[in-house]
Amino acid sequence: MYSTRETAMQLLKKFGSFFPLMTLTLLGTVEIARCQTTPPPVNARTQSVTREVLASGYPSDAQGRILELVRYTIPSGVKLPPHTHPGMQIGRVEFGTLTYTVVRGAAKIIRANRSEETLQAGQTTLLKVGDSLIEPGGMVHYGKNESASIVILLNASLFDAKRPKAILTAPK
Repeated sequence: MYSTRETAMQLLKKFGSFFPLMTLTLLGTVEIARCQTTPPPVNARTQSVTREVLASGYPSDAQGRILELVRYTIPSGVKLPPHTHPGMQIGRVEFGTLTYTVVRGAAKIIRANRSEETLQAGQTTLLKVGDSLIEPGGMVHYGKNESASIVILLNASLFDAKRPKAILTAPK
């Protein structure tokens, strides 16, 4: 019979490289779990809006710009702060109804029935499923979900790659 020390030494010789690997794997798993349960920083206005990049790229003929396809999910009761974008963005309502306001500039609205209108500064409209909008860079706007369900927007944008995607502005 082997002593406990001899048994441990034999196991270490036999599985010497296995134990450090197991230890690292276990510690890594614990750290990943810890990171996944740590909540993101809270912003009272947009804390629950989800921005999911579906595709992105840097077009060679649009140097310094990023082209993105993004899905936004806006829960009930959320109001986005007035903001602008560093380039053009187009969007379409895939689900729900969004209350949309232009603060400065103008946005082009294309309704689900293909009729078109221009929303000027100070105007608000309801964007419903199938409605689309074109937001030129620098136009100040905001949206709010006043409905009882989520709102899902599908947006494509061509932005200055070095600037934030949304730039908060103080309404005038």
